[in-house]
Amino acid sequence: MKHGAFILCTLMLVLGAHALAVVADRVEHRAILITNDYEFTVENGVCSGSGTFADPYIIENWSIDAGYDRYGIRIQGTTRPFVIRNVKVSGASGAAISLNHVENGTLEDCLFRANWIGLSLTYTSLVRISRSHFEINTDGVHFYFSQANQLLDCTFLENDTAIWLDASSENQIMGNLIEDSHMGVYMNLRSAENQVVRNAFVGNLHNAYADQPNVWNDEGAGNYWDGYRAIDANLDGIWDSPYRINVDGDQDFYPLVSHPRVPAAPAPTCEG
Repeated sequence: MKHGAFILCTLMLVLGAHALAVVADRVEHRAILITNDYEFTVENGVCSGSGTFADPYIIENWSIDAGYDRYGIRIQGTTRPFVIRNVKVSGASGAAISLNHVENGTLEDCLFRANWIGLSLTYTSLVRISRSHFEINTDGVHFYFSQANQLLDCTFLENDTAIWLDASSENQIMGNLIEDSHMGVYMNLRSAENQVVRNAFVGNLHNAYADQPNVWNDEGAGNYWDGYRAIDANLDGIWDSPYRINVDGDQDFYPLVSHPRVPAAPAPTCEG
């Protein structure tokens, strides 16, 4: 196992010139467990990097069927910078990826499908999640007591709850497509001062709920709320009336008329 993993990682580095052809390919890998900064090893799916900000540990191009494990990748108690890239995890009864007491992580271009939780962050900060796809999970991303993380340009499709924050504050949720979920964004246990901006909420049963004040617009732009209509008198792409998040709580003061991730409605025609 060690020898095979080392050869595979070496090949990934040597074939860097063919990255465009290789990046879409994923190789099957067992579940990964890393419990401290010294376990970022080849045996644990790390193919390159020295754990610095300039040269983070890289875990990439794996496909993990977690049907016999609670977690596909579980990282806990680490501070060294790492990147998880182009990894697919399915079938986890706990979480596809679990980050517990972790700092300085990056997840990008990953696929989380049919897990109990796609990504779980517990007492975790300074993690950036981008361009990843969360599909048919009970929870797409679940934050527990986690601060100062970023969730950017991801796609959430047919999850029960797409994004759930428990006692988690000062996170950025921006540019995501949140579609066909029972609940889009749910924030409770005094989750406050999170920035939820420039997302598209489409076809959800409930778009958003928050029990504390959070930020739903920034610099004159808020979020796109499917089905919401008001008046845009000056045609600036912002509805002139706020979108109410809760009856007695937050509002998006600058709801978007359209969103780049939502196809425009076809123009009306006179054809019967």
